[in-house]
Amino acid sequence: MTPQAVGGEPVELRTADGTDLQGVLYRPTGQHRRAVLVAGGLGIPQRFYAPFATWLAQRGHLVMTFDLRGIGASRGPEHRWSLRGLDADMLTWARQDFPAAVQALSDMVNEDSIVLIGHSLGAHHAVMTDAHTQARIEMLVSVAAGSGYWRDWAAPSRRVAPLMLHLAAPLLTPLLGYFPGKALRMVGDLPGPAMRQWTRWCRHPGFAWGAEPDLVQPSLQSARFRIEAFSFTDDAAMTENCTRKLLTATPNAPSKLIVVKPGDRGLARIGHAGAFRREAADVLWPMFEAAVLNG
Repeated sequence: MTPQAVGGEPVELRTADGTDLQGVLYRPTGQHRRAVLVAGGLGIPQRFYAPFATWLAQRGHLVMTFDLRGIGASRGPEHRWSLRGLDADMLTWARQDFPAAVQALSDMVNEDSIVLIGHSLGAHHAVMTDAHTQARIEMLVSVAAGSGYWRDWAAPSRRVAPLMLHLAAPLLTPLLGYFPGKALRMVGDLPGPAMRQWTRWCRHPGFAWGAEPDLVQPSLQSARFRIEAFSFTDDAAMTENCTRKLLTATPNAPSKLIVVKPGDRGLARIGHAGAFRREAADVLWPMFEAAVLNG
C-alpha cells in the first residue's frame, strides 16, 4: 500500500553567511523511500512545486522545497516592495542557499546523499556549487535545464531575448537597483547582482562557463553525480541543444538525455514550466519518479 503524505510543514534554513531561508517539508507516513530535494527555476517560488512535492510524498518519498533569498517566502519584509539592496548573485544562490538546503535534508534523514530534482536554474545550482555539497547529491534529475545562451533558445524566446538582455536589464537594473521582472512579465523580480550576472552569462556563447570560467569551471569539473536530463521539444527557453551543452560542460558526471515530444505523450504542450503543472501529473511525474528510484 502506498504511504500517504502529511501536509507540508515549514522548515527554516540557515546559510553559511547567516541568511535565513524558508523551506517546506513533505513527509510520507512510515519509512521514506528516497529523500528528494526540489530546486526551482529562475524566479519561481517553491509554492509552484507544492502539488508535485505532495504527489512525491504520497508515493512514499521525503521531499523538501525551498526558496532562494529574495524569492517567495525567503523574500524578507525589508524587500517586500523592492529587491533593491539585496546583494546576491547567481553564485550566491548556488554556493550559499543551495548548500544549506542540501545539508538540511541530508542531515534530517541522516543519509550521505540525496536525490535532486532541479528545474532549470535548480539544475545549475548542482553543477555550480561547491564539491562538498556535490558529494551529497547521488543523482540529479534535470528538468528543462541547459546552457542559457540566448541564440540557442527557440524562436519565440529568441525574438524577445534582445529586449530583455540588451535593453530592459541593462537600463532598469542600475536605475532601480534590481530587475522588476514581475511587472515586465520576464522571469520575475531578481536582485541586481543576480540579473547582471545572468545577463552576462546569457549573452555569452559559452554561457556561465564561457563568461566566467575561473568561477564556474572548477565546479563543473568536480560534479560526479549521475544526471538524467529531460528536455521538451516545445520548450522555448531550453532547447535540446541547450541541454546537451550543459551535459557536455560536466564531463565527469555520467548523463542520460530524454527528449520528450508533448504529442507523443498525449499532452497539448509542456513548455518550460509545464512539467510541474497538474496537467502533466499522469504522464511526466511518474517518469521523474522512475528516475529518482533509479538513482
